Amino acid sequence: MIYTDYDPLQEVIVGDCYAPGDIDSFLPKESVTGFNTILEETKEDFEKLVVFLEQGGVKVRRPEVNKYDSELNFSNFTTKLPICPIVPRDQYIVLGKKIIQTYTSYTDRYLDSLNYRKIFLDLFKQGYDWISQPPPMLTDLNEDDLWYISNTTYTHKLPNEILWHTATMFKAGDTIIVNGEGPGSKLGLEWMKRVLPEFKFVENQDTVFRNYGHIDHGFFLIDDETVVHGGIEWVPQPLRSKKLIDVKPYLSKVVTDNYIRDYVSSGGKYSQSWLEKYLANWRGYAQEVCFDLNVLVLDSKNVLFGKHLPELFAFLKKHGIECHAIEQRHELYWEGGIHCSTLDIKRKGESRTII
Repeated sequence: MIYTDYDPLQEVIVGDCYAPGDIDSFLPKESVTGFNTILEETKEDFEKLVVFLEQGGVKVRRPEVNKYDSELNFSNFTTKLPICPIVPRDQYIVLGKKIIQTYTSYTDRYLDSLNYRKIFLDLFKQGYDWISQPPPMLTDLNEDDLWYISNTTYTHKLPNEILWHTATMFKAGDTIIVNGEGPGSKLGLEWMKRVLPEFKFVENQDTVFRNYGHIDHGFFLIDDETVVHGGIEWVPQPLRSKKLIDVKPYLSKVVTDNYIRDYVSSGGKYSQSWLEKYLANWRGYAQEVCFDLNVLVLDSKNVLFGKHLPELFAFLKKHGIECHAIEQRHELYWEGGIHCSTLDIKRKGESRTII
């Protein structure tokens, strides 16, 4: 059962990526070495994460990494290279005893759920409901159509498809705080509300998010009454009456302009031009969307970060919060911090009213 992101963690999925060499045939020859470096180091970081969690008594599940020999052609779109199952938090959420599986505008994630099939099937056999959005009819998009670059993809290009990013949703007992403008379609949000009638949906207004974007950064709850945040502007209104711990002085300023400019001016995620810029300028950089606070809360006293932040850790220790770090060197490349690359399956806690 899961109703928060901070009740004691019992079971979790840790994402995975291709092994070096798995997709050489899909890449421009000049990109192979750089991309395999990213794969090798990502594998190493995930293995350290798994060991840490298991030593702490948490059961860890890993998705299968399905491999493909060629691009996949559907009637309206082409999946040139299915992305590895590295950020399960974007497309799946477990609430109570329901596994919710969604689709997004990304054509390379169209078959993503196959990587998690055995895990979800096992949970289904244990009594969990496994609910999936209907497969959408997608269309090929440009790099400029990425959800964090343009919000028109869902409102203008795919408004009649049922699509939703589960990373827009924050669990708070019997309530879900949601960025109601997406990323995702209006139909996708309506579908969410219909399959989760036992939860109250509250839209996240008047924050940095402006009711749009992934909500798992910039703040987190450590218990029912305590919010750790990187500035009050990150905290949803329903949580501002809680005990607030401001850690903004211990975080680097979030700067996105240079990163987005470098990315848009390149040839895309697998191009040599982007890999050169990324490895030279952005490797290990975790400020695109405040990944510093994209954390995995193990319980009300222990939080796992993807990088070492000594001053922040010392400050939180004064508040009774022990901080741990397993470095994730390529969170920015994969567009996801340590919270994005994990998915809670079971936590020790019951439904209750927190807001």
